[in-house]
Amino acid sequence: MSNQHSFKVFLSHAEEDYQLVYRVWDILFRLKASPYMHELYPNYRKDIPTGIRDVLRNCVMCISFLTREGINSQWVQQELGVAYAFDRIIVPVIETRVQYKGFVQMISRISYDPRDTNRMIHNIIYAVRNHIIGHGEIANGMSLICPNHHEHDYPLPSTNDLNEAIHVGNVCVAECLTCRSKFKVDPLTLELL
Repeated sequence: MSNQHSFKVFLSHAEEDYQLVYRVWDILFRLKASPYMHELYPNYRKDIPTGIRDVLRNCVMCISFLTREGINSQWVQQELGVAYAFDRIIVPVIETRVQYKGFVQMISRISYDPRDTNRMIHNIIYAVRNHIIGHGEIANGMSLICPNHHEHDYPLPSTNDLNEAIHVGNVCVAECLTCRSKFKVDPLTLELL
């Protein structure tokens, strides 16, 4: 299991948003961005507040999901405070029609419309590429599992190439290195279609 020094992206969220945040975690994990989601590392430390503080101390970025549930979560509020105290890059994801007051009003944010989750995920990927993994093409930068369950690393296209594919309505096509089956990848979320 990963140790505290290997996490780069802290995903702060209310437990009601688990499925949404897990989807983001999975994408960032496959992009080798070293995301941390507390539910996936329950035995990391027995003292949860100290464990979370230690993970945040060593992360580069904190993505905070300020959904209807997230803004009411004391954990999310405290994690934001710790991230600010450690001067981490904070990327607030604010659900549409949610009013939030505080420091996040003064920084760039990602808008989250529950009817267009893919756009929000695309913006998170962009933010992570901007601060952690870079925008150029990265050899072996993306892990994918083909429909026949073979897992391999593939080149991660540059942000410009992905944006062009999105603009013209193309999908990315990959070929499994084991079975040679071809499969499609959504350029917006980097998930299999």
